[in-house]
Amino acid sequence: MPTQTVLFLRQNCKTQHLANTSSTNNFMRYNKSNGNLMLRSILSKLLILPPIVLALMVLNWMNNQPKANGREREEIGYPVSFVKVMPRIVSAEARGFGRVETTRSWSGVAEVEGRLVVYDDDLQVGKMVSAGDLLFEIDPRDYQINVAQREADVLRAQADIQALQVNASNTQASLDVERKILEIYRADRDRIEKLIKGGSVAATELDSANRTFLSQQSAVTSLEATLALVAPDLRSAEAVLAKAQADLESAERDLARTRVLAPLDGRVSERRASASEYVRPGDTLITLETVNTVEIKAAFQPSDFAQLVEAVNTSQSPEQENQNDGTLSRAGATLQAQVITQFGGGTARTWPAIITRVTGQIDESTGAIGVVVQVENTVKSPQDPAGPPLISGGFVEVILTGPPIDDVLLVPERALRYEAGTTYLYVANSDNRLVRRDVIIGTVYGDQLEIREGLSSGARVVLSDPSPATIGLLLELVELGVEHGSNQP
Repeated sequence: MPTQTVLFLRQNCKTQHLANTSSTNNFMRYNKSNGNLMLRSILSKLLILPPIVLALMVLNWMNNQPKANGREREEIGYPVSFVKVMPRIVSAEARGFGRVETTRSWSGVAEVEGRLVVYDDDLQVGKMVSAGDLLFEIDPRDYQINVAQREADVLRAQADIQALQVNASNTQASLDVERKILEIYRADRDRIEKLIKGGSVAATELDSANRTFLSQQSAVTSLEATLALVAPDLRSAEAVLAKAQADLESAERDLARTRVLAPLDGRVSERRASASEYVRPGDTLITLETVNTVEIKAAFQPSDFAQLVEAVNTSQSPEQENQNDGTLSRAGATLQAQVITQFGGGTARTWPAIITRVTGQIDESTGAIGVVVQVENTVKSPQDPAGPPLISGGFVEVILTGPPIDDVLLVPERALRYEAGTTYLYVANSDNRLVRRDVIIGTVYGDQLEIREGLSSGARVVLSDPSPATIGLLLELVELGVEHGSNQP
C-alpha cells in the first residue's frame, strides 16, 4: 500500500477516535438535561461516516491501479529554434538623412541702371537654362553714346600726343642746326682774334664777330628750353590719354553689363523683375542653381559612423594603416555612398555619390555627425534615367557602405544574453544538450552582431529561451534559415 494512503487512513482514524471520545463525553454530560441534546449527539456520530467511506473508496481505487513496470521514463528534448553559424562576407553599413543643396548658385544682379528691354516671360522658376543664354538686357543706347564720347576723348588725347611728339622732333632738328651754326661763329671769332694780334684786321671786326656769336648762342639756348618743356607736356598728354582710355573701358564695361548671360547650366530658382521695368544697380533680377552637381550633408549617429571607420581599419593592410593620411581620409576614400530619394507611389531612385568631407563636429541638438556627399549628373539616375531629377531642398537618405570583410561570424542580436557584465550565447553541443559560451562581440550589422571570440564555425546557436535554462538540458532543435540584417549584401 502506498505511503500516502497509509498516512491518510491514520489521520482519519485519529480523527474518528477523537470524535467518538468527544461525542461520548457530550452525551454523558447532557443526557440528563433534555432530549434535544441527545439528538444532537447522535447526529454528530453520523457525520463521521462520510470521510471514512471516502477513504475506503480511494484505497480501493489505488489498489486496482496497474503496478509500475520498473523502467525509467524516457527523457524528452526541449524544443528550441537555432541557427547554424558559418563564416560570411559582410560589409558594414550606416544610414543617414539630409537635404539636397546645390554646390553652386548664381544671382543675376543689375550692375547698371535702365529699363529692361529684354526679359523673356518664359524665364520662370523651374525653367532650365544653358550657359551663354541671354537672361535679360537693359536699354543700351545711353551706354552706347557714352562709349562713343569716350572713344572721341581717346582720339583727341592721341592727337595731342602726336602733335607734341612732332613738335619735339622739329625742335630737336632746329637745335642741331643752330648748334652747328654756333660752332661756325665760334671759330670765326677765334680766327679774328688771332688776326688782330698780328695787326692784320681792325678791332671793330672782332666786335662784330662777338655780337654774331652771342646772338647765335641765345638762339641755341632758346631751342634747348623749348625742347626741355616738351617732355612734361608729353607726359601730361599721355596722362590725359590714359584717363580717356580708362573712361572708354569703363563705358564699354557698362555697355556690356546691359546684357546678362547665364554663366552656367542650371535651373531658375528665383525671378524678381519683368520686361519694361526700370532697374538700378544692386537689384537682383534672377537666381540660378546648378543641377548637374549637388551636395547632401547627411547626419549619422557617431556610433554607426565609428563602426564604418572600424570596418575600414579592419580591411586595411598594415602598410595602409601606417600611412599618415588620417583615419577619416581613408574612410572617405574607401567607403561607397549612394543617395536614395522616395517618390509618390512607393517608388525610389538611387544615385551613386562620393564622400567629399566629414564635418568632424557633433551637432549639439541631434548628437549626429555630418558627412557631406556629392552627386554628379542629378538629372538622370542610372536606375531610372527617365524619372524625376534630384531636386534641391529634397529630403533624402544617404547610405555608406564599408569594404567587404571575409570570414565573419554573425549571430542574430536576439540570441545574445547578458549577465553580470558578461555576454554569452546558448549553444547546442554534439549531443544536442544546452551549453553556455561566453563571447566577445564586434561590429553591428543591422540586426546581427559579429562574434569575435568564443564561438567557432558551424556552432548551433540557440535562439529560443529554454525554461528552465539548465546546462546539459536535452534539446529538440528546430533549425531556422540564415538571418540577414537589413544592410547585408
